[in-house]
Amino acid sequence: MAGFIAGAIILGTAYQASQARKARKDAENQQRAALQQQASDAAAMRQELARQTQAYNQQATSLQQQADVARQQFEQSSLQYKENKLAMEKKAAEVQAAADEERRKAAAAEASALRARTRGGRRALLSQERMTPELGVQSTQLGTGMMMQ
Repeated sequence: MAGFIAGAIILGTAYQASQARKARKDAENQQRAALQQQASDAAAMRQELARQTQAYNQQATSLQQQADVARQQFEQSSLQYKENKLAMEKKAAEVQAAADEERRKAAAAEASALRARTRGGRRALLSQERMTPELGVQSTQLGTGMMMQ
């Protein structure tokens, strides 16, 4: 019976060793599967990050191009504004100069008319027609170029 117990102990130990080996192999297989799953998850995450990075780079490139176009349009409109402003200032200066010239001419004419009214008796004769008052004015046009009626 001692042999039976010893055989049972040996068989029990062998069975436990077999079960332990099986459990270790199962644990190794599970660990290997978990590592493979982690590796595939990490690869998928890297691919997703690469895809997102590419999408963000495309958006950044698009935004940069839009900013460049907007900057160029702003520079063109700014240049157009400056050109228009210079043209308007030049035109305003021309109009102001013409108005000043008209005012100067009007002031000169007014001063001339005032001088003629105040010094009317001392003025020299303006036309040869007036040299012979006994004959009267014979031409149809006065010495100032005005037509007689």
